[in-house]
Amino acid sequence: MERFATRSRDHYKGTNINIEVKIGLHDLTPARIATLYRRAPLQRPVEDHTALWRMFEQSSLVVTAWVQGRLVGLARVLSDGVLNTYICDFAVEPDVQGLGIGRMLLEKVRENFKGTQIYLYDAKTTSRFYAKMGFLNMKEGLWKWQ
Repeated sequence: MERFATRSRDHYKGTNINIEVKIGLHDLTPARIATLYRRAPLQRPVEDHTALWRMFEQSSLVVTAWVQGRLVGLARVLSDGVLNTYICDFAVEPDVQGLGIGRMLLEKVRENFKGTQIYLYDAKTTSRFYAKMGFLNMKEGLWKWQ
């Protein structure tokens, strides 16, 4: 597991940090993904690195954000490219939240799937962020856990 020093958002205030956004699996490893998911926190099966990597390989799009070589955010997407786009995973490191990284990731998803309906399943703690980004609550829908 990779270890990174935790910094507060205040550490970045007033500094010009370089956020690099990448499309694809470049520089990703299951260990880096698992570290981000644990810290974000995003509840996913991170112990099984083979299954975790397969999730990413089977995705329609993966967008990542990096600061000084450190993975600080990602969006993992499934889409038919015509009608429906589903953001399966969306995570930003707590110490860089509020710096526009989430907005950058969502913009890349929108650019790649223009004209499609974008869906996501949201934790109550992030609802305000998604509302600011133009997402609306859906009352319809069903799901079945298998």
